[in-house]
Amino acid sequence: MLPTLILKKPPPLDPAWLAHERTANLLAPKPITTDPTERQRVYSETCKARNISLLSNQDKDLNDGIFIQDSFIEAPDGNHSIPIRCYRPHNTNDSKNTIIYYHGGGLTVGDLDSEDLSCRRISKTLHCTVYSPAYRLMPQHHASDALADAVTAFNHISQKQKQNPQLANKKLVLAGSSSGGQLAAQVSQLARKSNDKPGEKIDGVLLRCPVTCDAANLPAGFNRDAHVSMDRAFYTSLLSAPALTAENRTVEKLPLEEEDLGGLPRHWVQVCTNDVYYSDGVCYAEALRGQGVDVRVDVVVGWPHTFWLKAPRLERAVEAERDMVEGLRWLLEG
Repeated sequence: MLPTLILKKPPPLDPAWLAHERTANLLAPKPITTDPTERQRVYSETCKARNISLLSNQDKDLNDGIFIQDSFIEAPDGNHSIPIRCYRPHNTNDSKNTIIYYHGGGLTVGDLDSEDLSCRRISKTLHCTVYSPAYRLMPQHHASDALADAVTAFNHISQKQKQNPQLANKKLVLAGSSSGGQLAAQVSQLARKSNDKPGEKIDGVLLRCPVTCDAANLPAGFNRDAHVSMDRAFYTSLLSAPALTAENRTVEKLPLEEEDLGGLPRHWVQVCTNDVYYSDGVCYAEALRGQGVDVRVDVVVGWPHTFWLKAPRLERAVEAERDMVEGLRWLLEG
């Protein structure tokens, strides 16, 4: 691994973030909610309210030029449907490529509204079609159910692209943040293993503060000195403990547990230095690079886990979103 990417301790938090913590009262004790349904409802309503506020001022340009439609994908078992939101440029002839964006939330919260503005921004800026699927959440379901839904959504969209002659030469990129980054990485690995199926080619993967391993049970032979960010020094008001454990992980391999990474598409990985999952991102990026995958790593110094979602009005959050879009542009142009 590049020595510059290994952090024995995190840098100081950025003054702008520290000011936001005080203003937003993030250091106050958080209410304890034992009902997972209530926690999911509160998270969803908070995201919706934030989106409405941003779309009325800072991001009002994201109200125009995009056609947004919600629908469902029937799961293979026939017992449930997967909500999915599609973003397209108003002029469908401008839709150049396809992005599948998996939302984060520790596989316990999140829905179609969680990262709605990021999806709008991608579609409008890059003139592409963006699909944002939801998935079943823990603890009502198992982590592997979330992955199964992510795979179903990918299969549905990739086959749809294959069957449309106008989309035959378009590119397909997977993206996701936090646990959504875990899903995007896992889907890319599973799709590579079944690449004999036409229409399942992935042209790039974009990961934002991704979860890639169970740090307490790292793969045999892994350089444990490289994975340092689960130390308390990396705790922040946004994330003060790892969300993934041996008890709530997928049965399927986590991204960093896959030994054979050769042949995966190029990756763009965004990591934050003050984040317990910092090492998850950089270790996965270096593992990919070590097996010949073209990788770019965007290191956001002095900021916590997916801060752009919690403080989207801050200048650095706007910049992080802009960098993400440029990362997608690099993947699509490769």
